[in-house]
Amino acid sequence: MRILHLTGDREDMGGILSVIRNVQTASAGRGWQHSVLVHQVYRETRLPRLDYRHTRHGCADLPNHFAILARASLMTLEVSRLLAGEHFDVIHAHTRGSLFVVMALAAIQRRRVIFTNHSYARRVQLYGRAARLRNFHTVLLTPNMVRHYGLAESFPKVSIIPDCCADRFFSEPLVTRRNRAGGEPLHLAGVGNIMRWKNWHLLARAMRRLTDDERNRIRFSLWGPRPSDPDSVAYEKELRHLVASLGLESQFLFCGMSNSVGECLRKADWMVLPSTNEPCSVALSEALALGVPVLASASGGNVDIVRPGRTGVLFKPDDHEDLAAKLRDLLAARVTPVPPAEIRESVRELSAARVTEKFSRLYDQVTRGR
Repeated sequence: MRILHLTGDREDMGGILSVIRNVQTASAGRGWQHSVLVHQVYRETRLPRLDYRHTRHGCADLPNHFAILARASLMTLEVSRLLAGEHFDVIHAHTRGSLFVVMALAAIQRRRVIFTNHSYARRVQLYGRAARLRNFHTVLLTPNMVRHYGLAESFPKVSIIPDCCADRFFSEPLVTRRNRAGGEPLHLAGVGNIMRWKNWHLLARAMRRLTDDERNRIRFSLWGPRPSDPDSVAYEKELRHLVASLGLESQFLFCGMSNSVGECLRKADWMVLPSTNEPCSVALSEALALGVPVLASASGGNVDIVRPGRTGVLFKPDDHEDLAAKLRDLLAARVTPVPPAEIRESVRELSAARVTEKFSRLYDQVTRGR
């Protein structure tokens, strides 16, 4: 089976591409061939390698829907030419920039297509109309996302299939929970790109609300690269300035990109995920698969994944005061997570093997209909 994934990405920054890599590895014995349509300026920087096709006009996302539509119109022509010369059994789109492309393929060319929605968009009507198109199959990541878009699960038309983490995280040794007696610092880790919607500034503001003694007992390590788009460049400067202005240089550490996420997480007592409406964080599932509890915003896919008081703690979205209160709870050990092995089992369904099984059923339905 040959699968063409449409993303239009310009950079190899993880996220959706990490999910595709995880599924590619998990489906290696099935005879599937995964190809990914990316922008022609894209350069691969992560492993394992993917098979690529290139577009001059595609984009993963833009702030303006009209700009996305203009790019998508040209990208549709490129994809049509690609499909005229090369056979793919499944057309699977993953980004806002490719949504309009597969809508056109479904409505005009009557191709059966799949669109996985990886975001919580404000204009939900567009996605509802797309889901009702004939030949169009929608994948949403969690039940909370289904509620957000006002849809109902009805396989194979509308399916719930989460983003997945690599199977190796379920076979690696679990973390050993440290005894923090004697005032040993609370080690927190953040894993993700340095971009505005990730809300790393929220943690800095929350840490500033703590007393000097509380703050000095926290070490937060931020692991992740900064995308090259102008807004992310500006955000990193703002974040570093904020950390410096609040006097947090010793507590809020910028560690850069790491190719060993597991080692980064193993050093932490808790992982922190401050973004609002995080769709279905791969880093979140990786942390839980290793047995690391998570402090996360009570929004998006987090509410379906984190079990408050057992595998993690949820705070009010965009509320640094409530986040500060939760940090105090962690410092005072007022929350006792379940053992690491139980934390791991809570996200077993997010493993690449389980998710690949779900995609197998969906792909079979789509190709059978074709």
